[in-house]
Amino acid sequence: MNIYDFDGTIYDGDSTKDIIKYGFKRHPFMVLKCLKRARRANADFGLGLGTFEQVKEELLAFIFKMKNYPKFINDFVESHMKKIKPLYKSRHTDNDVIVTASYDLWVNLFARKLGVRNVIATRVDPSGKIMGINCKGDEKLRRIREALPNIPIENAYTDSQSDEVLLINAANGYVIEGNKVIPYVRGYKFKKKD
Repeated sequence: MNIYDFDGTIYDGDSTKDIIKYGFKRHPFMVLKCLKRARRANADFGLGLGTFEQVKEELLAFIFKMKNYPKFINDFVESHMKKIKPLYKSRHTDNDVIVTASYDLWVNLFARKLGVRNVIATRVDPSGKIMGINCKGDEKLRRIREALPNIPIENAYTDSQSDEVLLINAANGYVIEGNKVIPYVRGYKFKKKD
């Protein structure tokens, strides 16, 4: 099995930031209200009074306030397919799994268009509530082991230090920097720390 992070690895950029920008162009007041609420939730989170998931829910709440958000998501994916990196297209196999902190809402659509059957992402219900916890760092490995037990990770690809756990647990780990694929070695100095 080949494990791929999505944002910055397969997708050129951060799809969450891009969907916020895309939403702002179409519904600026709705997005601004959500950004304001997310700022308050982030302040609470910093004081230990909330969770990161609550911050993320507030940040992306504008999506679920739309009358036809599935169409909005579909239009976003269609307009951003050009951001899929050529390096992924040249490496794609039937054994690929995308594992990402981004919402399953749009990553599932990108994956379907790329011919990827397995996606592990931050799951949300139809109201925009995150189900479980944000799929990042150690949670990615836990969710892989839960969904695909006893299947070894042959290759893992990421641009982020927060995914180092995936690289360490793969037979072969690769760091993606732009369009370069760099074999991972312990102690690698990641450009993206998050």
